Amino acid sequence: MNILIDNQQKADLFAYLFQHIKLFSEYVNIMFEKERMYLQSMDSSRVSIFEIELPNNWFQKYEHTNDAAICIGINTNILYKVLNARDKNQVVSIVYNGEDADKLYIHFTCDNKDIFDKHFEIPLVEIENELLGIPEFESQADLTINSINFASIINQLQIFGDQLIIDCSEEKIALCSTSQETGKMTVDININDLDSFAINEGENLSLSFSLSYLHNICLYSKISKDIEIKLTRDYPMKITYLLGDENSKMTFYLAPKINDE
Repeated sequence: MNILIDNQQKADLFAYLFQHIKLFSEYVNIMFEKERMYLQSMDSSRVSIFEIELPNNWFQKYEHTNDAAICIGINTNILYKVLNARDKNQVVSIVYNGEDADKLYIHFTCDNKDIFDKHFEIPLVEIENELLGIPEFESQADLTINSINFASIINQLQIFGDQLIIDCSEEKIALCSTSQETGKMTVDININDLDSFAINEGENLSLSFSLSYLHNICLYSKISKDIEIKLTRDYPMKITYLLGDENSKMTFYLAPKINDE
């Protein structure tokens, strides 16, 4: 298997995708299929699932000669440190040889002689994680909001507690966080200011989610101008960052907080 990323913006984005994954999972399986690169993992608390999907045409070269998918287990912290060592203008090459199946090779090269080529040999690990079948479910409310603005709101709400309450209707969207120590903060979102908004007729949703997990998800706000959010009662919140087109994306599923009362 031989993969090449020579587009500057895509190389930066590819490295950034792995920058914060260690906050969710220390080890992940990356699937290299004929049609795409796919990654899925669940955090240790089983509160969130994340996916990364990049079709083969996202890469400048994607040579995959195996009949079956190639699955490699890797330490996310090591992978990010390697990708972060890349200098600007360097091409990223990822090579896997089935005859040397316990290693992944990554090369950073450049025509500029002032920038030295770098070569890495990363040990692979065996991870016994089966892919989770995430069922399709019809959302009751969909909204698209500027990702930087949403991240800023989440950071501010986290000051006032660790639970986000989302109230959503045809007329308004309100985000609230509260605690006895710090008080309460409510953010009213004008529906007309959203890039898009749709909700079932007559629907009134009141959902709760962990702000600490949302904070970690919003660390990726720079990878996409907008963030797509799908809400459904008693189901996880689905959060999607599009990475150029609808087939290139990073997706999170965040389980709702359960009211014990």
